[in-house]
Amino acid sequence: MDRGVEFRTLYDAHRAAVHAYFVGRTGDRWLAADLMQETFLRAWRRFPELSGLTGDGQRAWIFTVARNLSIDEHRQARTRNATDAVLRAGPTEVAAPASTPVIARERVAVVAATIKRLPEHQRVTLTLAAAGGLTSAEIATALGVPAGTVRYRLSLARRALAEALSTYDDVEQP
Repeated sequence: MDRGVEFRTLYDAHRAAVHAYFVGRTGDRWLAADLMQETFLRAWRRFPELSGLTGDGQRAWIFTVARNLSIDEHRQARTRNATDAVLRAGPTEVAAPASTPVIARERVAVVAATIKRLPEHQRVTLTLAAAGGLTSAEIATALGVPAGTVRYRLSLARRALAEALSTYDDVEQP
């Protein structure tokens, strides 16, 4: 008998059962068709061995391959689903380095030391703005100076703070 005809007979005898098996295992008839195709492709490649088996032996071989493919597909689907879940979750938060609180305390100390070194009028103006939450007009009224002078003092104080932090960050940090 011709090898193609023998294979066709084998295929016709088992295709409906294999397809039904895959549909039952996957719940997806298109995936079942793909898995069935892979099963019979493997049967074709190993047909010389398969043709020497009895009818029951051939059926057992085909369903062993089908079972293994079903398990592989289940594992791959689980991996795909887990990967998709991780990707949908987005990037995970990275824990701050242990040095972060230490650096923050050091930066606060630099700011405090810089504020202490500011001239009295800048320090008072900065304190009223930052801690008191007053506007430049309110500070001007409280101190009896023009609002432009308040804004200038704030600008000088903020510039001194920025320079101190910049120096700290450039020197202390890698």
